Amino acid sequence: MRLADWPRNPYLNDEIREWVRLHLESLGTEDIAVYALAASGQDEERRVLVATEVGLLDSWYAPHGSTARFSLSVRLYPWTAVRGVDLRGETFRLWAHEHQSRWRLRLARPALDTMADTPDLGRALAEFAASCSLKAEPTSSAGAPPQPRMEDAVPAFLGRAAAAEAARQAPKAEPEPEPKTQTSKAAEGPHGEPEPTEPREARTPSAVGAGVEDTISAMERRLGLRQPEG
Repeated sequence: MRLADWPRNPYLNDEIREWVRLHLESLGTEDIAVYALAASGQDEERRVLVATEVGLLDSWYAPHGSTARFSLSVRLYPWTAVRGVDLRGETFRLWAHEHQSRWRLRLARPALDTMADTPDLGRALAEFAASCSLKAEPTSSAGAPPQPRMEDAVPAFLGRAAAAEAARQAPKAEPEPEPKTQTSKAAEGPHGEPEPTEPREARTPSAVGAGVEDTISAMERRLGLRQPEG
């Protein structure tokens, strides 16, 4: 679905449409498929994604300074940078001869996770996903697509992703050095200083050493080598 055919809900006012067309003219390209989302909790704020021949145009229409002034911020993703296109659908019966379809599209880059359950929005989402699938760089590895990084859902120059980007780039804290091994309490003196080691010569002879000396003295007296003690 192209911009000129976009349904009324979510509403795209004339100012959004004019500015999106202005950006397309500046790029020298035309829209292939369009999908728009209303910002949660904001009546006038819109996100408009436009698939073009040169890349995916991610536009955000939001207040600029005050609700009386709006701006349209735009970021162009070349198709080689678009990743993780994942479209899933389900059609179920409501009652006899009546059915309903639901669609869910997820992109890893730029981050997108949205659903559509009305006929007009479902067709628009499916056509937009088909254009992205044809143009985007194929996923290199098999398996589930990477989860969207939602801080990338808003153009970085709006300032809303600055906190997440700063947190990712902040240097990791260095581990604290391990405390040095302290001297055991048993070896410390009264003022916390290590007790000096006693010289070996000043130590008191043990009882075993004293007995050996007495035996040697008695033998010397018997052999006449030592005078008897007075």
